[in-house]
Amino acid sequence: MGKLFFYSDQVSEYPGNQRMDKMLFDGFDPNNIKIGYIPSTDDKERNYFQTKVNYYRQYGITDIRFFDLYEDFDSWQEEDLLSCEIIHLSAGNPIEFRAAIKKRRMENVLWQYFNQGGIIVGVSGGAVQLGKSANLFQLFIGGSSDGDLGTLDFVDFEFLPHFNRWNDDFKQSVLSYSESNGITVYAGNDGDGLIVHEGGKVEMIGDIVVIENKK
Repeated sequence: MGKLFFYSDQVSEYPGNQRMDKMLFDGFDPNNIKIGYIPSTDDKERNYFQTKVNYYRQYGITDIRFFDLYEDFDSWQEEDLLSCEIIHLSAGNPIEFRAAIKKRRMENVLWQYFNQGGIIVGVSGGAVQLGKSANLFQLFIGGSSDGDLGTLDFVDFEFLPHFNRWNDDFKQSVLSYSESNGITVYAGNDGDGLIVHEGGKVEMIGDIVVIENKK
């Protein structure tokens, strides 16, 4: 199994993100790191992608490749993606991201990469994809969903980013959801995150709130 990095956000000014980044790149020569960036949404102008290019360049990493799941999708790129040292799942709506992953049949590719010891970074909605479901996102937006609330299901918990932004009513709803469904939720403020090491050990970076199920 590989390693998973759950970022609530990815802003370099936060000390927690700096710690996460240091651990992400530990043991690598920046000149030899190839990052495969997978967008959560159609990014025709590559604006979101360029933001991440700039982020990683501050660490001397310049080989960052865009693997589109939308109009420019090319299944021939899958082998190149599997050769990356790091795969980055971008922020965004996790339900729409799930739909794009399923449409392009990327679940098996990402599981293959993970099982071969690959490192996967998820930011915000991308981090939600690494957990058990996108139910918490649906809980936030309310109503019923016609979309698939499943995710890649690499771990047996759910991740809630931006915990500092949610009001008390929503936080109570998350607690009730955890208790009624027997789900553990790791909630991180902006600048906080998790690392799941090979073997499944969870390392919390920053002030992570663990919402335990009571069943």
